[in-house]
Amino acid sequence: MRRQNNLVTLFTAITAFFFGSFITKILNSVDKCPANRSGSKLEPHPDIFLVVLILSAPSNVEHRDAMRETWLRLGQPLQLPYYPEEQVYMPAYDQRGGHLQMEMVTQQATRLREFINWQEKLLQHPPPVTQRKIIVKHLFAIGTQQMPSNLRDQIQSEQKQHKDLLLLPHLHESYRNLTGKLLQAIEGVIQQYDFSYLIKVDDDTYVKLDHLLNELVSYDRKLLRKTMDYGSEPLPQLYWGYFNGRANIKTKGQWKEPNYVLGKNYITYALGGGYVLSRKLCEHVVNNSHLLSHYTSEDVSMGTWLAPLRNVYRWHDPRFDTAYMARKCQSYHLVLHKRTPQMMRDLYGGNLCAPEKNVMGANRLLEYYYDWTRTSDKCCDSLVV
Repeated sequence: MRRQNNLVTLFTAITAFFFGSFITKILNSVDKCPANRSGSKLEPHPDIFLVVLILSAPSNVEHRDAMRETWLRLGQPLQLPYYPEEQVYMPAYDQRGGHLQMEMVTQQATRLREFINWQEKLLQHPPPVTQRKIIVKHLFAIGTQQMPSNLRDQIQSEQKQHKDLLLLPHLHESYRNLTGKLLQAIEGVIQQYDFSYLIKVDDDTYVKLDHLLNELVSYDRKLLRKTMDYGSEPLPQLYWGYFNGRANIKTKGQWKEPNYVLGKNYITYALGGGYVLSRKLCEHVVNNSHLLSHYTSEDVSMGTWLAPLRNVYRWHDPRFDTAYMARKCQSYHLVLHKRTPQMMRDLYGGNLCAPEKNVMGANRLLEYYYDWTRTSDKCCDSLVV
């Protein structure tokens, strides 16, 4: 009997070994867009990799049409070669407090230089054309509460034609309601779609969607391959944009914040012209929306809501030109805020810095790397040169 039990045990061990080897081989050969994950176990791939959520004013139909005709078509299908995963930063937890380690300034500079070099190589030596079907869904969020009947008719006609409006019947459109609009829009997307990532932009933002999507795919693939390295620690959740930690609290004008009492500056946040969130972060703010304070600026609100979470990977990227006014146009920019419909068409036509003459000014904003090792008042002194 003992001999028989030993044989059974040996057979079980051999079977488990080969089965484990088989599963490992499958995982190592994965060549899809990895899905959103809540832990070390791999879950089924979602239907949508990226949701493009555009907060749009009801009357800005010209801006919406310009987006539909230009950058929302990029990357469908994706024809770029995979962005090299070795150039993708993957944050690790420190040994003391269990906090994610953000990129040093030197690492940010190296990453930008590597991207520029990669772009130049693509132009000089175009790779063979390949097509990858990465599913992207775009939605224009519009509040319809108390909307005039003539404008409502126009919106309904637009929806019938394009079927890409996320209508919010319980939201009255105003700047003071912008944070509520963001929350309601994300909640609607969460309820209706399964996705991995969401990029929030304004309707005057241009996104080089193919390059952004390509790099996001490489980041997600690398995260999948590195999942086991995090052990019992939660996987990093992406918050990707252009961060500011030294902005003074606004005391007048439409940005006035009468209830922000957490300090003399806003808590570090990604500027609102465009930022990317992983699904888990979207779920966090929606699930806790009844407890979260609403501030006037939606981007300030998002940064404040995510501040306590230790597994948030804040990826500061100079390629996001997302402030209240445009910086000097650079060919490496991925997200460009404050662009008119004509600027979008010029960019889409291949003239990468065509808007330059329209956004020049004496008060040009200087772009910087974010120094996470310094206090917030000195975070942004390392200029990109």
